[in-house]
Amino acid sequence: MQTTTDKTADSLELPKVDWLDRESNPEQFFKDLSYALSEYGFMVLANAPGLSDDFQQQAFREVRAFFDSPMDLKKTAHISNTPYFRGYSLPTPADRGHGQVIEAFQYGFEQDPLCDYDDKTQPIQNRLFRGPNTWPDDQSLPGFRPLIDDLNDRYHRLTHELGEAIVESLGEDVTAFREYFDFENPDLAASLNHNYSLEAFAEKDRANVHKEYKKFESDKVGAHIDGPPFIALLINDRPGLQVVAAEGQWINAPVTCRTAKGSYDVPVIPGSVIVNTGGTLMHLSEGRYSATLHRVNTTLIPEGETRVSMPYFLLPKMEGDLVPFGKSEADTVGAGGYESGRDRGANASVNRMGTFPQVTRRWWAEEYAELRQKQRDEVEAETQAAFKLAKERGERFKSKSN
Repeated sequence: MQTTTDKTADSLELPKVDWLDRESNPEQFFKDLSYALSEYGFMVLANAPGLSDDFQQQAFREVRAFFDSPMDLKKTAHISNTPYFRGYSLPTPADRGHGQVIEAFQYGFEQDPLCDYDDKTQPIQNRLFRGPNTWPDDQSLPGFRPLIDDLNDRYHRLTHELGEAIVESLGEDVTAFREYFDFENPDLAASLNHNYSLEAFAEKDRANVHKEYKKFESDKVGAHIDGPPFIALLINDRPGLQVVAAEGQWINAPVTCRTAKGSYDVPVIPGSVIVNTGGTLMHLSEGRYSATLHRVNTTLIPEGETRVSMPYFLLPKMEGDLVPFGKSEADTVGAGGYESGRDRGANASVNRMGTFPQVTRRWWAEEYAELRQKQRDEVEAETQAAFKLAKERGERFKSKSN
């Protein structure tokens, strides 16, 4: 892959799929859906059910009210208070060599634990993913928890409705989706992210941040694929998200809800949601729909502002292999660097451990030490598989343009 040139496709946009076509023009809907996920791995779902502009405006008001609260209040919901990776994490330091300064709030379904977190007779995913959320003081922020519960329900329903449509677009039986995702018994890793602009960096460091983002490939700007989920959903209120597509170029994603005055340098599509292919779908479809490298570009966040995004990752059941659609148990080696026999529960768990070391040090240090190298190898394999599929997409783009 190229590493030194600034390849940003200002003239390209992510493909748009209109949810209303699902009923009024299904042929167009499935054509657009298949094109978006096969040629980009990302799309903008317009008229997303349950995520109208009015609802998104309310959501961003409540979430920004939380992030704008005094630090002492946010810390009442600190993520290290419990072993379940739920709650608030402080801004990452601007001087650690990364291109982002971000604070966040993690949440899931409000669930009773399946067992004690340190019960080693149980699979690690049963110990880590099921548990209560960690909430801030509800008297100070009375609308925050109700909003997140509402958002969770809306995202959950859309993931299932859209997930089944994606399976149908592949020519497969929609019941195949239900085999991996139980609506009534879900696992989830969802987040509220608050990214700071370049002003969060010392003036002497800003040129270096710009330099890293001008590279096509840098390990200092948080570029990644979403490995565990089938698809990821996201709403955002400021520019910043970029996606590798077309001929290996960074494409600027749109904003789904305008919450600030002035012009944005990217499209604004109210009432939409950004959708991307996860590693699970990449494997189950054998690469027909591939996961795509993406990042948040700090330099695109308008000066004097911050960016809030709300990504949602519904996880497949964690027992057994991922058998590609229409294949047998023996056919589990496919796209996405996936190998049969993988402990997917351990993989998803250690992914959380590596992302939030403050929780891991307190609750999961022993388990992380045992599992982290295998997980790193699997992430690398999935990422390289995504790069390979992206290169193939790029070749298709070149062929069509010649």
